[in-house]
Amino acid sequence: MYKGIWMHPWDFDRDVIAELSKFGFTHISLAVRYIEERQNWPGPNIIFQNFQRRTYTSEENAVYWNVEKNRYLNIPPYLRPVQSQEIQGDVVGEFVRACEENSIRSVLWFPTLRWEKAVRDNPLIGVVDIYGSHPSYKRMFLCPSNPSVKEALSTMVEELSEKYEFDEFEFDFIRYPEIPTTYSTPLLDLALSPCFCKYCRDEAADYGINLEEVRGVLKDIVEWHVQYFLRLQEYCTDLDYCEAMYLDFTKELLENDILKKWLEFRENQISKLLLQLSKIIKRNNPKAEISADLYPPSGSWLLGQNYKKISKIVDRIKIMIYVRPFKRSICRIPYEAMLARKFVKNNVEIVLGLASWPPTTPEDIERQFNMALKLPVNGVSFYSYGWTPKGNLLKIKELFEEVKV
Repeated sequence: MYKGIWMHPWDFDRDVIAELSKFGFTHISLAVRYIEERQNWPGPNIIFQNFQRRTYTSEENAVYWNVEKNRYLNIPPYLRPVQSQEIQGDVVGEFVRACEENSIRSVLWFPTLRWEKAVRDNPLIGVVDIYGSHPSYKRMFLCPSNPSVKEALSTMVEELSEKYEFDEFEFDFIRYPEIPTTYSTPLLDLALSPCFCKYCRDEAADYGINLEEVRGVLKDIVEWHVQYFLRLQEYCTDLDYCEAMYLDFTKELLENDILKKWLEFRENQISKLLLQLSKIIKRNNPKAEISADLYPPSGSWLLGQNYKKISKIVDRIKIMIYVRPFKRSICRIPYEAMLARKFVKNNVEIVLGLASWPPTTPEDIERQFNMALKLPVNGVSFYSYGWTPKGNLLKIKELFEEVKV
């Protein structure tokens, strides 16, 4: 059984790896690069497992390995990896060695397309919507069709896979961004989704799609909302009203061949990039497994993640189902797990990504873990070590001890 946990570099310590081994964890995922994020969000939290850094705002897009700068001379400066100034040393190398010493599988966790500083430094490399605007908060996401983006990511993956004998490489944020909206419908969210940059236009043409035609269809959807929906004085959340919105959304997708083809194209772009990067890893580290962190399958297709396509590339899929912190129903766990297994090849493992930070309690963890044992999945992984109170960690240890597989 896969028994994993995610870890941030500022929480890494060789003694921590030894402790987590005694707790029964089989896999630890260390972020080899990360995003700017206040480490007490979401939730009324501090960093429970770090006596030196109870609070911490991570650097913007820092990496945590010793970068060979000569590799990146042909990469635009805004896409070159910059080594952390605050977390010194080769954290990745120390992590891999510590895992090997403690018989834990080392996982290099690689946030892939979320790269806000690079997009702010050069907006032309980011995804854009039908109006040419960056659709995500803080201009976060790189465009997977951009040649410079693909070259930069490939060079980083190549360096990591040549330098380190890790056991698993985990791709995170291998998708398009969510659309932050308040007064919206599923159709409006879709209509404002990326990407319509010049590189996407060229690749879409090769795929048999005219993105200008798609843009016209989506603009009509937006204008309909402006004229009829967004003029309402009151925003409805009644169940009957929400049902009507989703029925209309379903009908539109069933009947609109242009939108269906566009959604397929976006899934193709994400899968192509994942395949390109995975081939580099397999070439340099043939024993390493490949995994991808995915949105739950009920909605992953809206972000360009196709479980069937991705399962042909990776060894393991991790479904991010954080329940209590995001006020989601626990019923999502079995629903999304069964849905994923329907799409995923039988030889590809499925791991449930579960929250272990407050307001999640030990009782919540036990209930979710026991639920996972009854599902067609291969294990669980908890997010994240630093955010997890001691009581929750002890509950995980207890549950792991009860499962000897």
